[in-house]
Amino acid sequence: MDERSRRKILDVLRVLSESDKPLGGTRIAHALALAGKDMSQRTIRYYLSITDDEGLTQQVGRRGRQLTLLGRRELETAYVMDKVGFVAARAEALIFGMDFKLRQGKGTVAVNLSVLRAKDLPRAKEVMRQVFQAGYSLGDRLLIGEPGQRVGSYVPGPGEVVVATVCSIAINGVMLDEGVPMTNRFGGLLQVSEHKPLRFTQIINYDATTLDPLEIFIKGKMTTVKQAVATGEGVIGASFREIPAPAAEKARRLAVRLERAGLGGIILVGRPGQPLLEVPLAPGRVGMVVRGGLNPMAAVEEDGLVTINRAFSQLLPFEQLSHWEEVLA
Repeated sequence: MDERSRRKILDVLRVLSESDKPLGGTRIAHALALAGKDMSQRTIRYYLSITDDEGLTQQVGRRGRQLTLLGRRELETAYVMDKVGFVAARAEALIFGMDFKLRQGKGTVAVNLSVLRAKDLPRAKEVMRQVFQAGYSLGDRLLIGEPGQRVGSYVPGPGEVVVATVCSIAINGVMLDEGVPMTNRFGGLLQVSEHKPLRFTQIINYDATTLDPLEIFIKGKMTTVKQAVATGEGVIGASFREIPAPAAEKARRLAVRLERAGLGGIILVGRPGQPLLEVPLAPGRVGMVVRGGLNPMAAVEEDGLVTINRAFSQLLPFEQLSHWEEVLA
């Protein structure tokens, strides 16, 4: 198959991946047209016959096709260079899509989704409880979906559960709504000493990666969140943001309000043009350090349990999340 046809097939797979139900040729063609890609229904049917043969899609009665697990893997691994910067673009889309109102404490927020085995849940809950209690999470809310219970667009299968934690970019969404624009610089590993931030030991720029940095650090066994919780000395996930210097004082006030609303996560707000945790800033810019939303799952992974994590996963109504003391009891 030539390169042009392969890319068109990936366009079709991408449309299916963004839907939570099977789609037919007409709806796929409409979705592609909205994205500025013209493809006839006849051509789509031809490509779907190929993807069916390759096991990338499957027919669901008369409702249309849906993506298989193999299809999702193909979509994730194909044309990796095209995906450099995808994390940054995905984050920006979720930030723009949030409608959370700080004053009312209601609306959608960006979340991470993590999948683990249902039999591991009791042990995982104890580990997560310690992380939330020590204040190394992003906010104080989460949601656990049991097998068959839909969480956003994901339905955990038999023998698995899904955990939704607030993503750090939810801070960006709230700040933007309050008139404070933020720029994501990088995600990294933050060394803490006596429970206080010391320095970043590893960083990955968001616009130069195809995966969320903390996902990489977790699977690389590079975090020591459990140790930080127990002793105050360790390495946790965090990210570095920039805001305009005139917004610094407002950002500090908003950090307090975010904490009260259950979305606390801002560790430090710097001074105009001054380095923050050894990270240089340009004149007129202020640095900000934010805790990683996947820190509870990093600790779970450190405890020897297998997790599958997807940062910047989707938007969920904040009201669906509950305080950690209720969920992790």
